[in-house]
This record gives sequence, structure tokens and C-alpha cells, in this order.
Amino acid sequence: MKKNISRREWINKSATVIGGSFLGSMIGFSSLKGTTVLKEPVRMMYNENPYGPSDVAKRAMRRAFSESNLYTMRAALSEFKNLIAELNNVKPENVAIGFGSREILNKAAIMNEIDGGELISPTLTFEAINQFASKTMKTNVVRVPMTKEIGIDLKTTGQMVNSKTNMVYLCNPNNPTGVIMNPKELEVFCKETSKKSIVFVDEAYHEYVMDKKYRSMVSLVNEGYDVLISRTASKVHGLAGLRVGYAISTPKIIKRLNSYMNGSLNVVGLRGAIASYKDKRFQKFSIEKNNEGRTIVTDYLDKKGIEYLDSQTNFIFINTGIDIKKFQPAMEKHKVLVGRPFPPYTDWCRLSIAKPEEMESFNKGFNKELG
Repeated sequence: MKKNISRREWINKSATVIGGSFLGSMIGFSSLKGTTVLKEPVRMMYNENPYGPSDVAKRAMRRAFSESNLYTMRAALSEFKNLIAELNNVKPENVAIGFGSREILNKAAIMNEIDGGELISPTLTFEAINQFASKTMKTNVVRVPMTKEIGIDLKTTGQMVNSKTNMVYLCNPNNPTGVIMNPKELEVFCKETSKKSIVFVDEAYHEYVMDKKYRSMVSLVNEGYDVLISRTASKVHGLAGLRVGYAISTPKIIKRLNSYMNGSLNVVGLRGAIASYKDKRFQKFSIEKNNEGRTIVTDYLDKKGIEYLDSQTNFIFINTGIDIKKFQPAMEKHKVLVGRPFPPYTDWCRLSIAKPEEMESFNKGFNKELG
């Protein structure tokens, strides 16, 4: 609120509190006569949760500061590991905790290179493990082209596995497309391929999936297959800045993965994650608001006849028809920051889902750019 304000203006602003629109002005946008006006650029490029962390997690983290002078991280780590094991119906020895899922990805790349093998990965996927493997570890990363529908080609991937292959990396749901793989086909692929190499399935966005056909590959771990699953507290739980992630696999793989971990976790992040994973109400809220925001955009795209993929995540892959290097600055004029290029699909944009009212602003800005 401005310092110099008339009594009438104060009354008007006070009235908007009841309607809820003044709350918006406190978090980056204001509403005048039903029109949303963004004050700050909205981040629609990093797949962040605009609502997190939850209040429950915040309280837990504030309490954790009182023990930050003590070496209590080991107890928090054990508690979180046991919680993840319980939630996923596995044993604690099946779980490794990492400094975000990025550490899991990097350490898996190290493990792969030490074995002197190749890494197979789709052309369009989350690039962290591929970049670390190729640039840091000098691993040969074999890329598999996408299908005509921009999907993961499991058949071709399976055919490319050979004696040099030590690991196959897949995202399900995929990043940046947001599309899930056929669960039966993926399960058969994992069972067959894991006899020859480790199958790494990145399930960072699994909580967002609404498709009832979706199935996590965690169940294969209990059956003894060499499948490695990674997940993160950065998305639904809104803890991206605190870096907490985990892996689920066989005790043998987990033991080896843990041998490369550098212990960068902190007690504040762990306490926040423990509280958040128990906070089912906030998880439900985050997912519902994400679905609301996504629908606002997809309804607009359908109306305009603009192609996009069936996302099961907190982002949408949209065929804008505009080169992303031109689309980014164009949308920035409307205070919307959109995602980076994903070659060779350079006229597609990965759009992260923000709050519903902010997604309306994307629609308006996009509409102006389309003319």
C-alpha cells in the first residue's frame, strides 16, 4: 500500500480484501474491473510450484533452525528415508536421499562412467544427466529420436541397447513434453532391458498425473529388477530452493549410489520435506490449482486451434509456430517469462503452469502476439 493514500482509496482497497483481489496485489498482480495487471514478470519457465512451500512445511523449517547448531541431520535423514520407504511400500535400504534429484542424476552418471559404459537417452528429455555424463564424465551418450507424435520410442530404444550400454534414461512423465508412456509397454521394456543394463526412470512429476492408466515403476524394484527411480520435493511440494530428492532401487544399486553422495543435505530442508510429504491437504491443493491453471490455457489453445501435447504435469508443450528465441522476448513484453529452446523443436514452448489468474495473462499476451 502506498504511503500517501486518501480515506476513500483506503476504503476501496479494504473492500477488495473481502473480494480477495487485494491479496493478489500482495503477491505480484492487481485486479482492476476484472482485469489482471501483472506487476512483476511471472516465471513460467522452471516448472516451479507458485504456492509452495506449505504452511506446515514452513513451521517445521522454522523449528528446525533451533537445531541447526547441532549435528542432527543424520536423525532427520533417517526419518525422511523411513517415511519415503513407507509411502512407496519399499524398505529403507531401497531408498537413497539426495541434494535434489539432480544429485541422484549426477551420481548415476558417475556410476555409469566408472563402469565404462554408454548411456542411452531420448532426443527430447530432461538434459541434466546427459550433460553431466557427456561434458563432465566424457561418457558416450546415445540419443534416440522421438516418434512422429513426439513420444518416447521404446521399441527403437530397446533395439539400441547393446553390450556397451550400462544405463538407459527415461522421464515419465516426460520433460519437456509432459506426456506419459504406455504403462504396459514401459513395464515390459523395464523388465527386459534391466536384464542387460540399469533402467533409470525419472518420475519427478508423478504426483501431478491424473491419467488413471499411469503406473509408477517403483513396483518393479520389489520384484528385484535393476530399475532406478528418482523423484523430487521441488515440484508439488514447492521446495525447489532447498534441494531434496530421493531414489528408489534395489539395495545393491542404492548402496553403490550412496557411496558417491557428498552429504550436502541440511536439517532445515529435510524437516521441511518430512512435514510436506505428510501434508496431504497441501499436495491436493497444489494439484487442483495446477489443473485449474492448465485448463485455462488448454481451453484457450483449443479455441484458437493451436497444437499442444497432452501434459500430465505442471507444464504444457505448445507449438507456437514462432521460434522460441523470438517468442521469449515477445512474451516478456507482457511480463511472462517462458522456457528455453528444446532442439530440434525450436518453434515449441514448454510453458510452466502458474496461478490461474496469471495464466489468463499468458493467454492475453499470446493472443496479442498471434495478432
